[in-house]
Amino acid sequence: MGGRTLLRRGRRGPTGTPKPPAEVVVFSGGGSLGAAQVGAVQALFEAGIVPDAVVGCSVGAINAAYIAIDPSAQRAIALEKVWRGITRDQVFADGRFAVARRLAARAQYLYRPDGLREIFTRTLSVTDLSETAIPCHIVTTDLIAGTATWWTAGNAVDILAASSCLPGLFPPVELDGRLYVDGGVSCPVPTQRALDLGAIRVWVLNVSRDFHGWADARMSAVDVLLESFAISRSHLGRIAPAADARQQVISLPRLPVGRHDLRDFSKTPQLIAAGREAGRAMVMDALRPHPPRASELGDAQPVTPAVPATS
Repeated sequence: MGGRTLLRRGRRGPTGTPKPPAEVVVFSGGGSLGAAQVGAVQALFEAGIVPDAVVGCSVGAINAAYIAIDPSAQRAIALEKVWRGITRDQVFADGRFAVARRLAARAQYLYRPDGLREIFTRTLSVTDLSETAIPCHIVTTDLIAGTATWWTAGNAVDILAASSCLPGLFPPVELDGRLYVDGGVSCPVPTQRALDLGAIRVWVLNVSRDFHGWADARMSAVDVLLESFAISRSHLGRIAPAADARQQVISLPRLPVGRHDLRDFSKTPQLIAAGREAGRAMVMDALRPHPPRASELGDAQPVTPAVPATS
């Protein structure tokens, strides 16, 4: 099942063969910063841009799957309501004593994933990832092989739990007999997947571009782990994807976030608003006419201004 690409929901040509998606939206990882993706995707629908497929990683996998079920402006508004109801206590439900007990017992994880899985179960109206209206590609990381694994079908809650499984904080998820953790470990900004699908235009909602650390002397071991993971994800997310001449990659501008704990869900309204404004700026820049690139000029030669003769 891992890596299987579902074709029946894609666009089809005159002969019934699958056509590459014209518009693909990529949702990066980024913890609570994923709230900004909600505002950004609202800006896309506001501009009349409707995805033919979505690609998601970690918290972005949650947003991607939610939109894939019904790619519409109304659905994006409903996603905002979901995010406004999420709290840190829901996602990280255990108290310090439960965490301390697991540390002492050398457990594989510190927090039960029950709260996170309950959010998935409550908000997703499909059981299998293949049941979404448009193809939804979710990345996880194979804990043993250390490689990215892609999913377009399978138990939706299990796949999302695996893709958003912060290493050490939540237990690895077993899928098809193998253990998987957060997709951000191997592929935090899965732009290349969208390009490999043949997408003409790729909208990258990357909220992990910058490192928003808050390191100080009061950091716990968990804080150090999360901040280190954020640094790694930020660097991996800057790797430039390989696109051909006909493909366009448009990225979300930097967000004015400042220092931010990726477990802090108290700033969700501000992040949604910031993402919406950044999304509108992204759309305006993408749709604004730009001078043709050299590769688009063909055999035409650039005009050299005449230089007046001197005596």
